This record gives sequence, C-alpha cells and structure tokens, in this order.
Amino acid sequence: MRFSWSLRTRFLLATSVLVVVLCAAFGVAVHQFIELLEDEMLNRTLVRQMHQFELDVASDPRLAPPVDGGMKGFIIRSPDDRAALPHELADLGVGVHEDVTVGGRNYFAAIQDVGATRLYLLLDTERVDVLEGNVIAAASLVGLVAIGLAAIVGLALSQTVMRPVTALANDVAHLDPARRNEKLENRFANREVGVIAAAFDDYMERLERVVEREQAFTEDASHELRTPLAIISSAAELLAEETGLSEAGRGRVLRIRRASAHMQSLIEALLFLARGEMGGGLQPCALDQIVREAAEVVAASAAAKSLALYIDIQPVTVAGAPVMIACVVNNLLLNAVNYTQNGSIQVRLTPALLLVHDTGVGIPPQDLSRIFERRYRGSNSRGLGLGLYLVNRICERLGWTIEIESAPGLGTTFRIHLLAKS
Repeated sequence: MRFSWSLRTRFLLATSVLVVVLCAAFGVAVHQFIELLEDEMLNRTLVRQMHQFELDVASDPRLAPPVDGGMKGFIIRSPDDRAALPHELADLGVGVHEDVTVGGRNYFAAIQDVGATRLYLLLDTERVDVLEGNVIAAASLVGLVAIGLAAIVGLALSQTVMRPVTALANDVAHLDPARRNEKLENRFANREVGVIAAAFDDYMERLERVVEREQAFTEDASHELRTPLAIISSAAELLAEETGLSEAGRGRVLRIRRASAHMQSLIEALLFLARGEMGGGLQPCALDQIVREAAEVVAASAAAKSLALYIDIQPVTVAGAPVMIACVVNNLLLNAVNYTQNGSIQVRLTPALLLVHDTGVGIPPQDLSRIFERRYRGSNSRGLGLGLYLVNRICERLGWTIEIESAPGLGTTFRIHLLAKS
C-alpha cells in the first residue's frame, strides 16, 4: 500500500530538511574555516617563534632549547645531540612541517640551520585541537537548536497555511443539501483555497443537476409503472371472481396476481435504492403476517413440485416498510422454491431470527461470496442477479444481518438476524 503524507507533514518535513541542509553546509564551512585558520595561525606562530629562537641562539650559543608554553625545541650541535633527537624528526628537512607525531602527540615542526647548528622547534597543537572541538560542539548545539526552532516555526506556519484548508473542509462537512445555491467560493474570495472552493461549487452544481434528473426519473417511473400494475392487479382480482372460470384459468389468474404483486415490491425496492429512502417510511409491521402471506403465495408452486413446506412462525413486530420487508421475504421464498426440485422448504420466524432453509441444488463455493453483488449471476442462476442484491441492501437499511450457508447438492440456508448481533 502506498504511503501518503499529509500536507502539514510535508510542510514540516520540507522546513526541517531545509534547515538540516543549511546547518550541514554551515558546519562544513565552519570546519573548513577553522582548519584554514588553524594552519595559518600555527604557521605564523611557529615561524615567528623560530625566528626568535635563531636570534636567541645567535646571541647565546650556549642557550638551552625552550620546553614550555606548548613549545619544545632541540639544538643539534654534535653527534650526541643528534642521538638524543626523536627519531620522528631525524628524516625531516629544513622548513615547516604539519602534523608531525612525536611521542603520541601532534606538532607543527619548524627546522632551520644556523651555520653548523640545526634548530628544531615543535609547536603542540593539542590546545588548538581542543579549541576546535569546542567550536564544533558549539556549532552542533546551535544546529540542533536551529532544527528544533525550525520544527516549532514550521508547525506554526503549517497551521497558518492549513487554516484555510481546514476551514474549507469544515464548511463542506456542514453543507446542507437542502439549501441550494450555497456558494463556498464567496467565503474564500481572494485566497488561494478559493480555487478549490470554486471547483467544488462547480462540481456541486453538476451533481445537483444529476440528482434532479434522477429524482424526476424516479418520480415519473413510480407513477407510470404503479398505475398499470394497479390495473393488472385489480383486473386479475375481478377475473378471479368470475364464476365460469375454469380451474386452469383460475390458476393462471392467481399467477398473474402473484407476478403483479412481486413486480410491485420489486419496483418499490428499486425506487428505494434509487432514492435512498425507505418507501412508505418506517412503521411497525407484523412480520409474521408478511411471512405467512409470502408462504401462501409460494405454497401452490411448492405443491406442484411435491415439495414439503414447513412453517414455524411466532408473532413478531418490527420497524420498517411493509413493501420492503415483503420484498425480502418473497425473494428468499421464491428462490427456495425455484432452486429446489425435491425435498422440503423450512421457514422459521422468531423475535430474533428469520430462517429459510431448502434442500435444493445449493450454491457453488466460487459463487457464495458474490451472490449479494448487483447483477451477479452464478453458474446455477436463472434470474437477473437483482433479487439477493435487493435483499442485502434492504437488510442493511433495516439494520438486519444476513448470513448464508450452502453446499452444492445439499441445499441452502439463509439466516436474517433481526436484532443487532453482539
């Protein structure tokens, strides 16, 4: 998964990196300056001291070499003096030499011949190195303080930079869809975030037009589809009361009535999904009565296939829309009848559970995880892939939980938990 940095974090990181780079560059410059100053200072000091050393030896040939103040000298007048000279200096020629190690300490060494006498003068660099370390430590401390201050200043600046964005997000979160033509751009005029607000306003206008078209379609579809279905239903009801109607004809009329009722519930469910509203509003519903009526509807089809239909229903009242709940129950029972060729169908209702079990063909494992997807048709499916999708969506809206168990050739069990599972 790709990691995403927030705008505030990016701002703080950019500020901190900039300060670190500047501190590092400053540290390198300070170090180079100290090195240059050290070399220049030590060289000048050593040359000056060597010149004084020459004058002192010229005025007093018996003069002893200096051994204090960080200076150490050697005067080579004889082979015995040369034997006492540290071996690190034996191979050095006349001139100034840097970083000469004698006895484990670093020196700047100056060598000069005065007649037959050779003078050696060593300048201890330890004190300079200690001073250099102190300067570097101080510079490092200043750098750390600068980074800390940069983080604090960066945090303050990021809050200032993010304040308009946060204000825009807060305004968007509190937008009321019922209040149209509410422009965010007017609240952020002459500010950089106003570009985002203007783009959002434009998007909301286009989205509002889409919603208006969809609302108009659902209203028209609701009216234009419900009217012919009501006519079909009433005509079938009147036709069923005809005394001269044969039993076969009466069975066909009942099928028309069932189909029109199923179509009515399907239209209500589709309109509910389109509008995001529960058709008819939430109200107390006798779920046991809805289940019993749905069972009576499929009883004839079950009997025609010699299927045993076992009903165990307790009185249950739930909050919902009757048409929506009927859509759930009807789809589950119709599926049970359609996909069961022999055996039985069991319907059980308790205050906590609605169970529909059949001994039908079952659902293959590869289809089981996708049967609630819209327009998904499994290998044994004969419908349009909407029934169980509607069942799942309506159960979610009602706060119900649906579970399924199935195996090929062993049947299918749907369990709808009417109460929230703990």
